[in-house]
Amino acid sequence: MQSIKVYIVSFILILSSCATPKAFEIKGVKNVKVEKAGFKENIFNTQLECYNPNKFSVVLKKIDCDVFVNDKKLTHYLLDGEIDIPSEATFTLPARLEIAFKSILGYGVDIMFNKPFKISIVGNATVSKGMFTKTVALNYTTVKTLNLKEAVVRDLVKTIQSQINE
Repeated sequence: MQSIKVYIVSFILILSSCATPKAFEIKGVKNVKVEKAGFKENIFNTQLECYNPNKFSVVLKKIDCDVFVNDKKLTHYLLDGEIDIPSEATFTLPARLEIAFKSILGYGVDIMFNKPFKISIVGNATVSKGMFTKTVALNYTTVKTLNLKEAVVRDLVKTIQSQINE
């Protein structure tokens, strides 16, 4: 009888320690930098500040989402690779966004005058804990002013000068 109780208690402890992972929360977008600006391709590097609400560490396996500005799709974001995330902790994820020039063109005047933009990230993340893997929805929206005028103008002038010199 005593051994049955030990097995039942052990089974309950194992099940409770294998809780299904919750989705992490995107808290913000920070450190937006222009890596490359040009007439064909533009590359922005930024970081997503996130929070793991789980009482246990998880492994982020993949993020697959779309980035919208003022409700229009701007680009796709894919992060594929395992990242260990500590329990109940804030962490940052790198985001390298390739954006076509024609997509940015419509926002040029707004960027130059530092107008606020509604930025949304919508998609899925795959997280795991041990042998349990779960795909969870990501949905984040903020309103930000992208103060990129100086960086965009500087990089655009460099690009034009290099194309003229070729």
